[in-house]
Amino acid sequence: MGKFEDQDLDEKRLRRRQRRKRSQLMAAITLAVFLLLIISGAAFGIHYLKGILKDKKIVQEVQEAAAAEQSSQEIVIETPQEEEEVPELSEEDLLEEIVDTCISEMPLEDKVAGLFIVTPEQITGVETAVKAGSGTQDALAQYAVGGISYAAKNIKSEDQITDMLKATVSMSKYPIFTMVSEEGNIQSAITSSIDTVGADEITDVASAEQAGSKIGAVMYKYGFNMNLAPTVVLSEDNHFGADPGEAGNRMTSFIIGLKSQGINSCANSFPVSADTDEETLSQLTKEDLEAGAYIPFKNAIEGDNLTAVLVGNAVLPNIATDSSPASLSETMINTELRGNLGFNGIVISGPFNDKAITDSYPADRIAVQALSAGADMIYLCSDFEAAYNGLLEAVKSGEISESRIDDSLKRIYRIKYADRVDEITN
Repeated sequence: MGKFEDQDLDEKRLRRRQRRKRSQLMAAITLAVFLLLIISGAAFGIHYLKGILKDKKIVQEVQEAAAAEQSSQEIVIETPQEEEEVPELSEEDLLEEIVDTCISEMPLEDKVAGLFIVTPEQITGVETAVKAGSGTQDALAQYAVGGISYAAKNIKSEDQITDMLKATVSMSKYPIFTMVSEEGNIQSAITSSIDTVGADEITDVASAEQAGSKIGAVMYKYGFNMNLAPTVVLSEDNHFGADPGEAGNRMTSFIIGLKSQGINSCANSFPVSADTDEETLSQLTKEDLEAGAYIPFKNAIEGDNLTAVLVGNAVLPNIATDSSPASLSETMINTELRGNLGFNGIVISGPFNDKAITDSYPADRIAVQALSAGADMIYLCSDFEAAYNGLLEAVKSGEISESRIDDSLKRIYRIKYADRVDEITN
């Protein structure tokens, strides 16, 4: 084969090789394009699918939110249920609530002062008080005493005593006992001063109630709210009589008459008067008292109209074995009066200005001893400020608990608020 023929063959081979390469290249490009299209389509499909799913999720969330809103706006109709009836508080429950509220808001100083009964002269410093002025106002602002006891010398006329008591009550931070001893006889404070009571002689149960009612009406008119009576003395000379049973019945009727006019009563002196001669006192036994002196008190207590009992200063060595006066004897107050006779009212001590007390007991300790024995109120201390400060210090030191003070105050304020429940709650 010639040189040109060989060259021609090579050229042919070269052209075939080039055509083959172009064909392979085109095939590769075509495949690449095809793959690219497939990948792009797949990516688009995935993106599109994701979009659809995302839209569906949004739609679902919107639908759920709309459903929730609609649900919240729907009115739910429930089957009506019967309302539980709240029981109404009884008058006794309301009274307890009022008393507890009052006491809980009192500072300790006022609580302690609220256990004392004083004369108007003791807190004002004047010789004879016949008017309640700035001295009374300043004294009651400092010492919120629980009661003031008036005597014949404080009563000059109807208008005078009425104005005096009205002013005193208005000056007191808390309800206060305005007290006097009045039985319609010449020894009584009002009758001996202005003689306006007009009580008939007590001869039986009916006349006793009538006398109590007349006395109570006059006392209420003037502004008194507690009578330091009836006085228990078993003798023919006493208008309640010598027979224990009859005396008890008359006393009870007298107390009912007082109460009908809004006046509280305080029987005195338990168990017997300190004026009783020492020989008799030294011989008295518990059996003697149960057969005699206890009966009038027991009758009055069982009648449930007696507000308070004043425990006297008689010494009864056969009963109160520590030889303490009855007013300072836990045996006489807690065991006998409260336990044996069942008295739950106010126990008033004293009077602590008696010489028998002042000669034997320090003024700053007398109130502490009385409270420890079971008394609720301290009557006529010879030195009120010393007794007050002594009791206050005993409470602060823990010798007397504040809860013990509160117990006495509750008895006192149950009486002071007893007729004011409707006024306070309405």
